[in-house]
Amino acid sequence: MLNIDNIAHQNALQKVAASQKLIISLCPLFMVTISRNNSIALWTLLFMSSVIVFYAKVPWKVYATLILAPLGFSLAGIVTIIVSISFSGDVPDNSLWKISTFFVVLYILPSDLWRALNIFLVAFSSTSCLYLLILTTPIYEISPLLKKCKLPTVVIELIELIYRFIFIFLQTSLQLHTAQQARLGYKNYKVSFQSLVLLISALFRSIFIHYEKMVFAMKARNIEEFIIPDVYLTKYKWQSLLSILIIGYLAIAVILLIL
Repeated sequence: MLNIDNIAHQNALQKVAASQKLIISLCPLFMVTISRNNSIALWTLLFMSSVIVFYAKVPWKVYATLILAPLGFSLAGIVTIIVSISFSGDVPDNSLWKISTFFVVLYILPSDLWRALNIFLVAFSSTSCLYLLILTTPIYEISPLLKKCKLPTVVIELIELIYRFIFIFLQTSLQLHTAQQARLGYKNYKVSFQSLVLLISALFRSIFIHYEKMVFAMKARNIEEFIIPDVYLTKYKWQSLLSILIIGYLAIAVILLIL
């Protein structure tokens, strides 16, 4: 299992101010989502990937695994955009590919292919922007910044809880799956389905138990919220080289947008 939280504490940008890393992540993200330009999306993906791997010193194998994780979902969504269906048999003349199956005709238009490519590049470049923040900044440093942005405390605490329980969920599921395999819980299809049902129910019970323990621990220490006050956090400074890099990124992005 990829320990993202451990990487966030051990990288070359660990001692850079969280506010600077947040801005460096959000500026390209807004640039990509607003412009929806293929050139800007590709430039953003290359820029953010280079910063993560070469500047933040995040292992490239870890980053490659993370960036390719949503590939299956992206391809599944893109296929529905690329392939059009005609029940009447009428297909535009500019179609790149078509095939007749029973009572329908499947075909691909150049405009749909271009739109799918745009969505694919925008999705992956946006993901790389978020990974820069996730892989270089612990969650407890992001929460005070969100609070300063006037985000409701309930929303921030939900973000922290979801982030925390993702790792608990993965770790517990791995342990339970290993225990089931040791007991031949997946020797055939029938037993596999039964083991899967037991695994899911055990996971939910484990999550609720961990949550109750966390709530009791907080009450015992008279803690009312998960957000750590600024006075308990180490004060880090902005790094001038990172500021120069983001300015250079924005300059090239504007040039690409004009062209």
